[in-house]
Amino acid sequence: MRNYDQNIMDMDKYLEEKKDEMISFLQEFIRIKSITYEEKEAVEFLAGKMKEYGYDEVRIDKVGNVLGRIGNGPITVMYDAHIDTVELGDISKWEHHPLSADLADGYIWGRGTVDDKGPLAAIVWAGKLLKDLNLQDKITMWVSGSLSEEDVEGSCVDEMMKVNPDIKPDYLVVAEASEMQVMKGNKGRAMIKITVPGVAAHASVGHTGDNALIKALPIIAGIDKLTDLGDDPFLGKGTIEVTNVVCNTPSNNTIPGEVTIFCDRRISCGESKEDLIKEIQPFLDLAPGSTASIDMEHFNTWNGYAVAAEDFFPSWLMDEDSKVITAGVEAFEMCFKQKCNVGVWPFSTNATTLCGKHGIPTVGFGPSIEELCHSDKEKISVEEYVDAAKFYALLGLTISNKQ
Repeated sequence: MRNYDQNIMDMDKYLEEKKDEMISFLQEFIRIKSITYEEKEAVEFLAGKMKEYGYDEVRIDKVGNVLGRIGNGPITVMYDAHIDTVELGDISKWEHHPLSADLADGYIWGRGTVDDKGPLAAIVWAGKLLKDLNLQDKITMWVSGSLSEEDVEGSCVDEMMKVNPDIKPDYLVVAEASEMQVMKGNKGRAMIKITVPGVAAHASVGHTGDNALIKALPIIAGIDKLTDLGDDPFLGKGTIEVTNVVCNTPSNNTIPGEVTIFCDRRISCGESKEDLIKEIQPFLDLAPGSTASIDMEHFNTWNGYAVAAEDFFPSWLMDEDSKVITAGVEAFEMCFKQKCNVGVWPFSTNATTLCGKHGIPTVGFGPSIEELCHSDKEKISVEEYVDAAKFYALLGLTISNKQ
């Protein structure tokens, strides 16, 4: 193992000196409301901070993502975390206002501290650390503050790859809450849309029609009992859940002439779109004429960029002996002086696209715990936030030295 002792000592000193500035930066960031599709102010703030911090290049791409570059070395590593957050929720249930970014008991409170502005702030500071300590000679580090992950994960980083063809990552680091554990994969996700036909009729003479809702019930019941799904020893079994039923009817006095069933399907390794449709075909046959497809999402980002994304985001899983995972383990054990146990996320991240579709070797890591995401108790430990920045910087060194 390469001797990084002096690098680590320099990082520790630097982060101790910059700790208050790191806290202030994250507090400012949290106070900017940035729910999905309304990230403009947060994007501009982040781009401004990257420039202030001496990033070698900063751009807001056509999609609206913000990208900052440190270094111009032979190994290109993209660090990605998303800017958007879910809604604030019931503010009365929060101990601290979700946009207050209060510092209390060693934690910064607020919406996005865990998911995903805290991890994003840590990777921004990792880039600044490498630049200020002049450790970036072997790496080209891109920090991606991406959009719309909470609604359609992977969609805006997919567009990012299209509109920034000059950025060709050799490796990807996904910054999401992982309880400070190195992650080597996560399940994928698909939204399956089932259409059940019928014939609308006034409820007083319902027998003259064909009630699509009644026809849909056996399909719903069958899917609810479906357990024979793809399995993987690391990612676990796939799952499917009926999450919404939409009736096409002009009034509550009309039997529906069409029903649409939406199913959230969590994907284990090796499952294709065709596999997902094939496994539910026996239930579709219970209502002749019923069809199933992968849903499409259509939306505009904060700057009006139009995105059309198929709601299929494949799983990804790296071998533990791959360069990017061994680099993560090496950085972890140097940073935290303990054995690294590599895990997988149960939820979906932007790596479903960047690794699952584009094939970029990926490692995941982030401060805090999944259970705090989207909750009215969302908060991040200052200690973990600072330690994460150190880990991300060390990871850049270990990745670039693996060649």
